[in-house]
Amino acid sequence: MIARLRLFPLHAVLFPGAALNLHIFEPRYRQMIAECLATGEGFGVAAIADGAEAGDPQVIPHEVGTIAEIATAHELPLGRYFIQTIGT
Repeated sequence: MIARLRLFPLHAVLFPGAALNLHIFEPRYRQMIAECLATGEGFGVAAIADGAEAGDPQVIPHEVGTIAEIATAHELPLGRYFIQTIGT
């Protein structure tokens, strides 16, 4: 079975069981987090192999990552979020 997983490439590695706090401010990731919160789904975190962390639409992630489950989400002004996640 093929499943779709939203992806958040970072210059960081999220290990299973580890916590990751994120400030979500880019429009594409604000939309992604809103969708995750609406559906109760997590998202993939993969370390960046090539490209910039913020604002780079052509970023290339590594092929292996971790699913981030959203533990808490605080909506901030202008549609931004501060979220706390746990790697699964």
